[in-house]
Amino acid sequence: MGNQRKLGAVLSYINIIAKNLVTFLYVPFLLRFVGQSNYGLFQMTNSVMVSLSLLSMGFSSAYVKFYITYKVNKQYDQLKKLNALYLILFGGISLVALIIGGILVLNTGAIFGRSLNASEIRLTTYLMAIMVFDVAITFISSVFDSNITVNEQFIFQQSRQLMQTFLVPIICIPLVFMGVGVLSIEITQISVTILFLIINVNYCLKKLNMRFDFTNVDFSLLRDLGLFSFFIFLNQIVDLVNNNVPNFILGMFQGAKMVATFAIAVQVKNMFFMLSTSLSSVFVPKVNQLVNLDKSKTVLTDLMIKVGRMQMALLFFVLGGFIVVGKFFVRIWAGAENIEAYYLIILMVLPSIIPLCQNVGIEIQRAMNKHIFRSIVYVVFAIVNIVITVVGSIYFGLIGASLGYVITILCANGIAMNWYYSKKMGLEIGRYWSETTKILVPFVVATIPLMLVQNSVVVDSLTRFIIFGLVYSVIYIAIYLKFTINSTEKQLLLGFFKR
Repeated sequence: MGNQRKLGAVLSYINIIAKNLVTFLYVPFLLRFVGQSNYGLFQMTNSVMVSLSLLSMGFSSAYVKFYITYKVNKQYDQLKKLNALYLILFGGISLVALIIGGILVLNTGAIFGRSLNASEIRLTTYLMAIMVFDVAITFISSVFDSNITVNEQFIFQQSRQLMQTFLVPIICIPLVFMGVGVLSIEITQISVTILFLIINVNYCLKKLNMRFDFTNVDFSLLRDLGLFSFFIFLNQIVDLVNNNVPNFILGMFQGAKMVATFAIAVQVKNMFFMLSTSLSSVFVPKVNQLVNLDKSKTVLTDLMIKVGRMQMALLFFVLGGFIVVGKFFVRIWAGAENIEAYYLIILMVLPSIIPLCQNVGIEIQRAMNKHIFRSIVYVVFAIVNIVITVVGSIYFGLIGASLGYVITILCANGIAMNWYYSKKMGLEIGRYWSETTKILVPFVVATIPLMLVQNSVVVDSLTRFIIFGLVYSVIYIAIYLKFTINSTEKQLLLGFFKR
């Protein structure tokens, strides 16, 4: 399992690199050939349909916790009953998604009639219809995805995602050239979703020997699953608000073109989330095992520090590089009309680094069944976020749409959650920040001087883009290796290069 975690983490970063390389080529292609307005329609529609993902109500996270508990206690019959219950449960959720999605499709004009014309409403209706079926299929697939995760089959999981990364443009681009337009994106997505549902089912049944006991399904377990999952469900509502509501609100008050610019910023911001969660996700089963084996808070804090430092080192390295050369990149990648995305990305990513380097703490919370406080705090700030986003979108446009998100992250993740980690969960949060904030040194030393230099030498060509990027990378890595790296990270690096 150790090799699965290590190789899975390496593959996940290869996947991120591939995914973002594809995205950086794919998005300009879509903007050019389907148009900024149509691409904005897709992003706006996607933001609405993602809300259907809330129907999972956190049950996927509960699966990991209950599966590990049964496995540690060698209750193998219960595993079969759990699998059967989850397939029935997510089959029902899939059906509900089809019904609710159908209602949304029939009312597309009522939802978007204020800012869209008749042809845009018709296109949005087609997009939403395809997305509804895609979401319904995804719910069925999530049962098998969860089983792959809990069995720590990260190599297969990441290899499959790498294949998906390349399949999407391979299928979509010919459809665009055939004149299908923005509908190509969703036709591609649903095709890939169906393909990987088949692959997941085959892998779980044949390789992982996943079995179901439908004759003795323990429906009484739904109560325990529901209690655990409800507050994760509230977290999902907050994630939906933070990541998708601004697109929806901008679409209502400012139109599709501004949504496209905001969506570009969100895509880059999501890259930082992928960099973080790709590492922490491989530790989810281990966290649950440590909690079930009643390991000390010091052991859990050590794991949180170990993963948090690696996450922070990578996140600040990428963010600093983006600050230094990102404006030129955005101009070339998405066009001068989307240059505001550069400032949006920095504004949203900086505070996000707080939760992004602490996602192991979230998994510790869930494993300890102490995630209720987090859920309540996040719901309160989700409401605050909506209010600020509406007002900000109307009066300040793109920047205003991001203010609610920034305030939510700083107050909920930065202040409230760190207090809870320390005072109520017993984690050594002071030691955590003492160890992780050292990563700020290479970030500050590498970024500030190069930004000052740009007062005289502007990055306005590919040559300067490469030179500034290389100089930044050398300074950051040199400072990190000389002053910041610890013994654990040295061993990891040496082990990696010896391979």
